Amino acid sequence: MERWEYEITTHTAGEVLKVREELGHPREPQGPDVVYCDTEGMCFFDEAPNPYVEAIVHILNEKGKEGWELVQIAFRQNDFICIWRREV
Repeated sequence: MERWEYEITTHTAGEVLKVREELGHPREPQGPDVVYCDTEGMCFFDEAPNPYVEAIVHILNEKGKEGWELVQIAFRQNDFICIWRREV
């Protein structure tokens, strides 16, 4: 029988910007400092500047390296929430 433990993390827009800089992208990139989301909460990564997507992927991969599996992600206006699980 599989048993899981769960964790919920939140990540602010400021954290994404900090990671973007740590990955070597300029502090003031071309374009707006957003991932494009509509009023329904649908986000469009294909229109976002790549450094932001790269920073989000880096944040997710860091947790994945610890053995956590991403179950769900929800983007909000100034942050995003992740629900993780791993087998115990």
